[in-house]
Formats: sequence, C-alpha cells, structure tokens
Amino acid sequence: MPVLEARNLHKVYRSDGVAVHALRGVDLRIEAGEFVAIMGPSGCGKSTLLHLLAGLDLPTEGEVFVQGQPVHHLSESQRARLRRRTIGFVFQSFNLIPNLTVADNVDMPALLAGRDPREVTQDRNALLERLGLAGKQRAFPAQLSGGEQQRVAIARALINRPTLLLADEPTGNLDTRSGAEVLDLFRRFHQEGQTILLVTHDPKVASYARRLIFMRDGRFVSEMTLQEQGDAARVLARLLEVV
Repeated sequence: MPVLEARNLHKVYRSDGVAVHALRGVDLRIEAGEFVAIMGPSGCGKSTLLHLLAGLDLPTEGEVFVQGQPVHHLSESQRARLRRRTIGFVFQSFNLIPNLTVADNVDMPALLAGRDPREVTQDRNALLERLGLAGKQRAFPAQLSGGEQQRVAIARALINRPTLLLADEPTGNLDTRSGAEVLDLFRRFHQEGQTILLVTHDPKVASYARRLIFMRDGRFVSEMTLQEQGDAARVLARLLEVV
C-alpha cells in the first residue's frame, strides 16, 4: 500500500463568477521512504495540490488516500485527526503562533493528539537539540532568525513521528545559508527513512529529492529520477527541456 495516492484530482475555484482550474486531472503515488519534489512556476497548482493531499482542502473531483484512508470522504475533524497522526506539514511562512514559546509551538500537535506530556517533552527536547535549537525552548518566534523559525516548524511537523512529511516552498523565506541548512535536514531525515514530498519553484531545492515531477498549468508534464541528491545540473537541464 502506498503512503500517499491521488487519483484524477481536479480543483476549480470561482473568481468573479469565472471558473479557475487550479488542478486538471493529477495522479500521484508515493511509496514509503521516497523523497519526491514537485517543481513548477508560481501559479501552476503546486500549493493547491499539497493542500488537497494534506486534507486542508477538498478536491472538486478525484480521490486522495493516505495510508489507504480516503481523505476526500472524511469530515473536517476526521481530516484533522488524520493529519495529527500521519502527516507533518512545513509551510513557507513558518506558521508559528507568535505568543507561544518554541516549546509550546512544537508541543501543540502532540498534546492535541492526546499524547503523554512527559513523553512529548522528551521528544521535543531531543528534536530541538538535533535541530540546533537546544536552549531555545522558552524563546518566542520573534526572537529567532528566519532559519531558526523554520527549524522550529520542522520540529513541530516531526513531533508526532509522521509517516509523511509535506513541505510547501520550505526555503522560500530564507536566505541562502539558512535554506541550505534546512535542505540538509530534509536530506538527513530522508536518509533515516522519512517519506518526504515538497513543492518548490527552485531547481536547487528540487535537486535534493530523488524523484522530481515537473508541473505546469495544473498538470504533471514530466518526471525524472535523480541518482544523487543535490544534482542541480540535471534538474536544470531537464527544466530547459520542459519549459
């Protein structure tokens, strides 16, 4: 059974009475342990797709399955429970709660899932230490750099040991050095078996994946397999073929 499967996904929005087709029949299958990047220009439907896969929105047509669960048939509360158990989500804008400490931001998904607070504290401290944030538990997001905030967001996404990690332009608001640090973290977690799907418009970010899907105008248009993570030259060469 795949970790994630999407079948014939369509998403149509209405804007001033006009139908806007964000997705046009997308099929996707991701197996356990894969690192997949979806790459395409702004407005091609990448973020819309990721939100449908996470159950943050519902498709106009089509099906989404996470570990066999039909996400498209679940209620909003059921989708929220599925996300807490199975999916970690990293946003471009970090989405940290500004009036909560680092510790509270990271702990929240685990406590909402009903986990033992003592176990949550142990897992959180281990994650923060690993992510270079030891001693930052009592800091507030505004006291951190952009790179540190994104690492807190990664800790929050991983606190429940999700089967699937989704990331939406995870380096989009970071400088070059901080972005490289975040990508190295993704590479390390993937090497340890974490299944990852990220979307990006940046060939350098996409090159860290092992399977790369090119997207344009709401459709997948090409796919390639990377032999080495960080192989940006091959990504750029293929990009020139498909644009």
